[in-house]
Amino acid sequence: MGNALAGKAIVITGAGAGIGAAYARHAAAEGAKVVVNDINAAGVDETVASIKKAGGTAVGRVADITSWNETEALVQFCVKEFGALDGFANNAAMFYMARPEEETEARMRKMVEVNVLGTMFCGVHALKQMLKQGYGSLVNISSGAHAGAPAMGAYGGTKGAAASLTYSWAMDAAGTKVRVNAITPLGNTKMVEIGSDYAKSKGVTGAILSSPIPPERNAPVMSFLLSDAAAGINGQIIRIQDTSLSLLTHPSVWHPAQERGEWTTETVREAFEKDFSKRQLPMGIVAIEGTLREYASPVQKVRT
Repeated sequence: MGNALAGKAIVITGAGAGIGAAYARHAAAEGAKVVVNDINAAGVDETVASIKKAGGTAVGRVADITSWNETEALVQFCVKEFGALDGFANNAAMFYMARPEEETEARMRKMVEVNVLGTMFCGVHALKQMLKQGYGSLVNISSGAHAGAPAMGAYGGTKGAAASLTYSWAMDAAGTKVRVNAITPLGNTKMVEIGSDYAKSKGVTGAILSSPIPPERNAPVMSFLLSDAAAGINGQIIRIQDTSLSLLTHPSVWHPAQERGEWTTETVREAFEKDFSKRQLPMGIVAIEGTLREYASPVQKVRT
C-alpha cells in the first residue's frame, strides 16, 4: 500500500476486531511493525494472521487495559520486540446504550474502568516511554457522543474524558517530539449492532445508531497521525465520517462575555434574559464557523 509507517513500531489496542483491526492492518500495509492487542486471544490471532498473510509484520499480545501492570508490560513488550515505541493507538473500549433510569452500577463502573482508566493507563505508560526516548505519537479515540447523544450518557462521558486527556497530554508533551491527538471514527462494527438491538428493544422504528461505513474507511487517518507527516500536529481531535474529514473544536468560551463589577442572582438573570438565552447552542455536535481570538485564563491563553 505505502511506506508512511515504514519501520515504525506501533501498538494498537482493541485490534482483535472492528475498527481496531482495520487500524492494525492498514498500519502494517504502510510498513509498520504492529503489536496487536486485545483481551480476546482469538481476535488477536486472527488479526495477526491476516497481517502476515498480506506480507506485513505483526505480533500479538493479549492484555487487559484496565490493569496498570498489564498496560505497562504491553508497552515494554513492543520495545523488547521492535526496539522502540514509535506510536500507540489507544483504541480499546466498550460500549452500551442506556437512559439514566436504566443504568446499573456494575455496567457504569465497567465502562469507566475500560474507557477511562484503560485509556489513562495505556496513555501514561506509552507517554513515559515516548518522553524517555524523545519521540512518538499517541492517538486516543474519542467520539461525537461526547457532545451529547440520547441513551449514551455513560459512553459519551467516557469519550469526553478521552478528549480532555488528549488536550492535557498534548500540553504536557508540547516542546518535545512527542505528540498526542485523537480520532472520532465511525464504522459498521459491533457498536452498530448493539445500537440497533437497543433500538429494537425500545420499539423504535429506524436505528438509533447505524452506519453502512466499512471500518477500513477510518484507518488512513490513524496511519497519518502515527506517521512523521503529522509531526506538527498536536492536541487535535479529527473527525472522520465516511467521505467527510473535519476538526473538532476545543472547549471554548462563547465570546463576548458579560462584565459586571459583582455578580448577583439578579444580574445573572439579566445576563441570560438579555443575551445568553439567545446564544444557547443546540445539544449535540454542531458546526461552527468563527474567528479565533485569544482568551486569557488563569492557567494559560487559549484560542476560542
